[in-house]
Amino acid sequence: MVASGFNAPVHCCFDDAGYCYIVESGHKIDSAPRILKVDPQTGVWEPFFTLPEDQWIKGAAVTGACWHKGFLYVMNTDTLLRIRQDGKAEKILTDLAGRGDHQSNHPIIGPDEKIYFGQGCATNCGVVGADNFGFEWLTKNPEFSDIPAKDIKLVGRNYEAHDVLGDIRETVYTGAYSPFGTFTSPGQVIKGDVKCSGAILRCDLDGSNLEVVAWGLRNPYGLAFSKDGRLFATEHGMDERGARYIVDDPDDFYEIREGEWYGWPDFASGIRLDDPYWGEGGHGREPVLAEFPNPNPPKPFTSFQTHVASNGFDFCHNPDFGFEGDAFVACFGDLAPITTVTKAITPAGFKVVRVDMKTGQVFDFAVNKTTGPASKLFHGGFERPSHCQFGPDGSLYIVDFGVIHIAPERGAIRQQMDTGTLWRIRRISGPQGLVPAKPTAVPIYLLQGLALLAGMIGIGVISARLVKKFRGNNNGHHS
Repeated sequence: MVASGFNAPVHCCFDDAGYCYIVESGHKIDSAPRILKVDPQTGVWEPFFTLPEDQWIKGAAVTGACWHKGFLYVMNTDTLLRIRQDGKAEKILTDLAGRGDHQSNHPIIGPDEKIYFGQGCATNCGVVGADNFGFEWLTKNPEFSDIPAKDIKLVGRNYEAHDVLGDIRETVYTGAYSPFGTFTSPGQVIKGDVKCSGAILRCDLDGSNLEVVAWGLRNPYGLAFSKDGRLFATEHGMDERGARYIVDDPDDFYEIREGEWYGWPDFASGIRLDDPYWGEGGHGREPVLAEFPNPNPPKPFTSFQTHVASNGFDFCHNPDFGFEGDAFVACFGDLAPITTVTKAITPAGFKVVRVDMKTGQVFDFAVNKTTGPASKLFHGGFERPSHCQFGPDGSLYIVDFGVIHIAPERGAIRQQMDTGTLWRIRRISGPQGLVPAKPTAVPIYLLQGLALLAGMIGIGVISARLVKKFRGNNNGHHS
């Protein structure tokens, strides 16, 4: 462990002098987003930049940063900031499509000296619904919906929901790529925009010349270029919620090809939602697009386990570390039962995995002794790895988000203060290990459910005894 005590840290990067900048997200926590400057040698850290109160978008997030030629480029929900070494910040790109379920994700610098970033989608699968009310953004942005990168034509399917923005007893119908309660018609055209959702975007270093690299992605979270200049992205699979979804949609690892459409919201992992491959579960799996930009969108380079939440990653360029050329991916972990109910037995994620770039195989690299977050186990270790980054010293640095509590009344989750950590993995001596010992799998969620059920039964028994006692005393008083 290098340093700890952070508030919902989500990302890190390094400057030319070797200092590490930790990005505190401000997501579902009572602590404003900050950038912290950490000395990796000593673990000593100090605040470098605090986001002004009027720029802190509650419920959203500052998603990450990159250092380039004396500037720190930081993404705040839907706005790209450029921060000077003296801590003064300016907005260089605004009004991105980041105020829905997912934000504009962390920036990186490409070989062409442009800024690249993933742009998440507004919804789970193309339709604004009551689930977005639960995530707290719908009441703040009732006119917001997904935006395509190019013009699309709709089938005209509309989905029924309770009117969560008006009279909950009433019913409204909402079509794809449309604000809540907006009915769509067969053949209706939705205009494309460069400030779209579900895409990879890039711009110049001053924020100008924004353009679409690729689209049709759900939430392309992590981005990195391989040594040979190819761009890769982690992609979050859909949750089991809302008007449209499939069950068991894995997270993916894509090679990003310029100009390509990757299939969202009618495909997942390059396979149509209504394909028998996905089984019988889910809802609203019929296409919403009348015409597909590509009827055979690219398949992923590889896929991860369902609901691991494959977040930030980096490629190893250090032969002394081992696994040169492979990708190391932070798996944040599931948010059961918010994102999945059917799979909410054994935890998924909470570890770092390695992608063999020669074979596409995924291997565990750094895991807890028992599957799940450390706060629910009987030993220390990872809570929720959010980003992997190789430092100037050749070590792998891992940003750990910290303790999360499931809280539907607070827009799904809330974070625990001072529980974020910066970890470091370095090779000391000896041959590289291929895989760690397999962690013990414990059905934490099942045990929690049984404990909750037992508690409810216990409360019921006690209540029944109190009622019986009260009635007995009452009968004795009147006899």
